[in-house]
Amino acid sequence: MRQLGYIFLFSIMLLGCAQIANAQAIISGRILDVEQNPIAGVNCLLLNLPDSTQIAGTTSDMEGRFELTVKEAKEYILQLSCMGYEKKHQVCKPGNLGDIILNDDAMLLDEVVVTPQILNTFGNKNQLTLSESSKKVGNNALDAIGSLPQFKTDISNDALVTVDNKSILVLIDGMRRSSRELKMLQADEIKNIQFYSEPPARYAHENIGAVIDVKTKRKTDKLYSLYLDTKNGVTTGYGTDMLSMAYMDSLNMVTAAYFVDYRVLNDNRMNNTYSYADKTNEYRGLPGRYNGQYHIGQIAYQRYQGKNLFNAKVEYRKSPGKQEYEQELMWQNDNPPINSRSLKSDYSSVAADLYYMYMFNQNRNLSINILNTYHHSNSDNTLANNAGGYTFENHIDNKSYSLIAEALYSDKLWNGDFNLGTYYQYKNLDQKYNFTDYSTIDTHKEYVYADYSNAIGKFSYNIGLGLENNHYKTATNERFNYLVFRPSVVLNVQYNKHSAMKFTAAINSSVPNVGDLTNSIVTIDEHFYSQGNTALKPYYYYYANLNYQYASDNGKFYIAPSVTYSYYPNKNMPVLFTEGDDIILRMAKIDNVHSLGASLSLNYKPVNWFVIQPFYNYEYSTYRTPNQVVKHNLHNAGIGVQFLPKNWQLMWNGNMPMTLVDGDIHTRMGFNMSASILYKFKSMSVGLEYIYNPNPSKIYADINGFSYSEETKWNNFKNLVSLKFTYYFYKGKSRGHVGKRISNSDKDSGLININTAK
Repeated sequence: MRQLGYIFLFSIMLLGCAQIANAQAIISGRILDVEQNPIAGVNCLLLNLPDSTQIAGTTSDMEGRFELTVKEAKEYILQLSCMGYEKKHQVCKPGNLGDIILNDDAMLLDEVVVTPQILNTFGNKNQLTLSESSKKVGNNALDAIGSLPQFKTDISNDALVTVDNKSILVLIDGMRRSSRELKMLQADEIKNIQFYSEPPARYAHENIGAVIDVKTKRKTDKLYSLYLDTKNGVTTGYGTDMLSMAYMDSLNMVTAAYFVDYRVLNDNRMNNTYSYADKTNEYRGLPGRYNGQYHIGQIAYQRYQGKNLFNAKVEYRKSPGKQEYEQELMWQNDNPPINSRSLKSDYSSVAADLYYMYMFNQNRNLSINILNTYHHSNSDNTLANNAGGYTFENHIDNKSYSLIAEALYSDKLWNGDFNLGTYYQYKNLDQKYNFTDYSTIDTHKEYVYADYSNAIGKFSYNIGLGLENNHYKTATNERFNYLVFRPSVVLNVQYNKHSAMKFTAAINSSVPNVGDLTNSIVTIDEHFYSQGNTALKPYYYYYANLNYQYASDNGKFYIAPSVTYSYYPNKNMPVLFTEGDDIILRMAKIDNVHSLGASLSLNYKPVNWFVIQPFYNYEYSTYRTPNQVVKHNLHNAGIGVQFLPKNWQLMWNGNMPMTLVDGDIHTRMGFNMSASILYKFKSMSVGLEYIYNPNPSKIYADINGFSYSEETKWNNFKNLVSLKFTYYFYKGKSRGHVGKRISNSDKDSGLININTAK
């Protein structure tokens, strides 16, 4: 009888569902642009056919999808509208309308339109759009994106990072770029920004914190273009200058760019103290010198015809640098001995990047990317003391070659997005140390991954699976394999257009730099030096993050709190070891590392020309090294202010001091700030920038029987004033090209931080 009751109840439920289904119908579809990219935030209105009265309305999601519910199975008028696209009307009946293409509206692309900041989240990504005030910030896309509340820029190197200090992999239309290359774009050229706060499966094998993919739009006149961006110091030798040019037609695209960053400083000082069990060496810095440059030159050719896309790029990088310091050894006399430190380093690289994509249809494509990179780097480190009668010299010469090959297949599956890919990297490093010691390192990485994204109403998700294998031949001719399974899941709920919550969980991995796998030495003091570790292995860790976002209706207020937890069964960290009378700094495996963090960023815009952006990050780390138990609290806070009246902009950014910990080593970053004033007129801008950063870092450690501190002072950056000038020129007619789906790079030259002049 009970079973008959269940059957009867189930039948009643089915009948009720059938009646509801008969009473309602669904009109659905997917909205794309002319390049087959989904368009989020399209206003979808359903109008009655006879009198055009509105019946229902919605907006498209991150994948361009929309659904409208109607009560009658008859003909309706569907009206689609979105800033930057032509408005579209079409007659439709209930059912799936498939893909709907919206054409670019050339009349709207160059207009400044005031739009509130509305959240668009889908699975593991957010779609960001630049508001009117964001477009006015700075001279280029890097300045504009850096003004968004999710990001900030490092004032010393123009690197774009998240507001909670994660490194960012930058893509432009799917092509891997650097933060500096965002300067080649104007803010008006950006259609939207796909922001992955956690890297998707295809990038999960890399040691990066987040990914942005900057989608560009076509301007009404652009066949030939030239962009010049300069920033040069008035008070000292300092500057970053860039020139880029492009030509584009219906089949071909050629781009060329050159970037140089230079420093010529003559008042850097280092104050160092090294306390051994039986003596203390205390050095007071005298005015020192640093001369460094960083050059990037690249040229690329792309051909897009029918279903085929071919892209080839050649890139050259070079970075010579030399730092020289003299220090007084603080003894009790009127003529203290002099300690001399000199570090000279240089690296150059040539990379050849080939890419091919075949598009079976608008949803299915196959991409292949092959990258060859050659590095040559060297480092000369000398420490001499005229009283102790000692001189230490460390000479390192590296030659390396790497091959990266990746294939990616993308398709639609059950109305969701499916990606399947494979990645392979081979890297060889030949190192010569002090002209006589030779070592060779071979590393291989194989990575297979798949991910799938879809949505159910307000809920969306991304599931990724990866299998990574690393196998090494070390400098001591040992061999080992390291296999790790890499699952990830992102669950996202967008409650409405103003609020969303996202949960991320993953197993991540980290691979050591090849320079850390050698036996080479860098002398720091007479009984203190750094040495590589040939026994280092990759490691994995568990990661979880919960993030909430809220944006007000009028775009005046944005808040994003988050909490993060990471657990490392083991992690490679710098550790101090005692061997006889010497102290050695070496990367080593530390077990059972825990990290708990929280982040809060705010954006308040009371009026269109005034923005306040404070942020705060907290992290608690605990672990045990062979020397001590570490329990560390990190506090990182700062604030940015923007004034944007008409053609003028005034900006101020300040970052409070913070102390980082890594193994036995603590690094205290001093207070720094920047301010700028800029005037923009048509395609030109001119302005001044002021940077205050006199105490960039103090590195210190304290273990039983040894302690040290190294404090760097940049007197040249105490009051640095720079003149900024930009000019943008374009002429011709619009042409459209599909972007690359995959792109790779290798910047590991074999040098590590401690033997690189900076």
